[in-house]
Amino acid sequence: MLTLHCYSLPNKWSLLACRVNQLLKNEWKIQVRTLSSAQVATALRPFYFLVHPDLFGQYPRAQHINDASLKVLNSHLDSLIRDQKPSPVSLQFYVKNKKAQGMLSMVGLELNKTTARATVHGILSDFDLPTKYVDNLPEPPKHPDRKINWHRYYDPTSDFFRDQPATHRRRQDLYSWLVKNMGEAERRLAVSEPVRRDIMRLRHSLMSELSLTKLTWQRGLGTTHLRGCLQGLTALTDHHVEIKDLLKGRAVHFGNETGVSFDGNVVLSTSEVRNQWLQMICKLPEQDALIQRIPDMQKAVSIALRGIQVTHREYQPYVLVDNYIGHLRRLVTALGDYRGRDAFPSSWPSSLTELQLVVESAAGPLMLSPTGQILAPSSCPPWLLVNFITENMDQAKQMITSYERIRGQEKVLHRRCQQMLGLDLLDKDDAVLPAMMLECLGHLENEAHRFAPLLSGARVWITHYYAVMLDGEICIPWDWDKETL
Repeated sequence: MLTLHCYSLPNKWSLLACRVNQLLKNEWKIQVRTLSSAQVATALRPFYFLVHPDLFGQYPRAQHINDASLKVLNSHLDSLIRDQKPSPVSLQFYVKNKKAQGMLSMVGLELNKTTARATVHGILSDFDLPTKYVDNLPEPPKHPDRKINWHRYYDPTSDFFRDQPATHRRRQDLYSWLVKNMGEAERRLAVSEPVRRDIMRLRHSLMSELSLTKLTWQRGLGTTHLRGCLQGLTALTDHHVEIKDLLKGRAVHFGNETGVSFDGNVVLSTSEVRNQWLQMICKLPEQDALIQRIPDMQKAVSIALRGIQVTHREYQPYVLVDNYIGHLRRLVTALGDYRGRDAFPSSWPSSLTELQLVVESAAGPLMLSPTGQILAPSSCPPWLLVNFITENMDQAKQMITSYERIRGQEKVLHRRCQQMLGLDLLDKDDAVLPAMMLECLGHLENEAHRFAPLLSGARVWITHYYAVMLDGEICIPWDWDKETL
């Protein structure tokens, strides 16, 4: 570390040198004790080598999604470093499948930790990357005023991992962006139209032949990849007719994992081969036996907490039954032990039926979701859960009421906007909450006279970024009306 020798300078400079030395020492202490931008860059470097958009030039949709998710991640980390409390958000990243060359897998990432350190550690853990570097770093204190230059480790306008100063960029006007890009979007939409028609034919055929109640797929799945999944399921049922009876009357979803969700839906991973689907489908009777136990276990949790509603999280990927059963069992046991020793607070009402509880994995946080649901990890000590409910009961009720009101308004405005703009499709990413969607739709409705000629017949997704997808669908940010630097 640089040190200025005070005794070798004139008096007026000696005092200044001593002051500089003190500042250098303070800065040195901060650098040693806190999680600096350089440390974050080092810790997340293996993660970036998996998901950086530059690695997915042959997969435009994956490239756009990874780029947008990285922007949201950077903003989230920035807020945590400045000791703010950003809302939890769900992100998706595409990674290359190590087992199947040329195939991609999508990994879901939940940003719900309360510190940057915990968030970085969680990212590495979710992507099966080593966490030794983060584990060995000293615990950082909070420095709300310390600004971090995030562009040192990810700048979407720069070359891959080039260290360069941040530049201020003004968001592009939506109308100008549409004028510039709708021609290409319409061209791509026309090229992919036969694929979409084939998808609808395959979907109708499967639903009819298997008597499926629903056939859905994850957001962001490309049309070509989706058609391949539908063709794969069709071929599987043709070659193994015995599984038709097992699938009859069920709901099927193409997602990130293969299994059965806790509400009985069959989930087929879009990155796995048909043989893995077959193995799971043949085990459906065993999974059904587990599903039948879920209502009683949910009821046990509800009774233990005065009738609280035990439900699932809004905007969450499918939860497989094997995992969910384990979470419920752990919490039921802990609550039973607690009720045998302790009483609920006297301030509690006789019934908690207005509240909603979501039981999650042991590693999750205890928190309120943006929709007012209480998210509780199965490992949460009962006394801590009781205290949290006591402190957040009124706020949770208000958030639930607000969410239901906004959700109802969103549905009405959604139909109106789609009709006024003449859109073939109007949908949103899971990371766009109802309040965001409501604000976006309100501005689109007000500007419908300008945008309708450009958007007529378009397929639009409300996201956090601008993009023209390979199949001609376009993505626009929910806050497109805000001019930001």
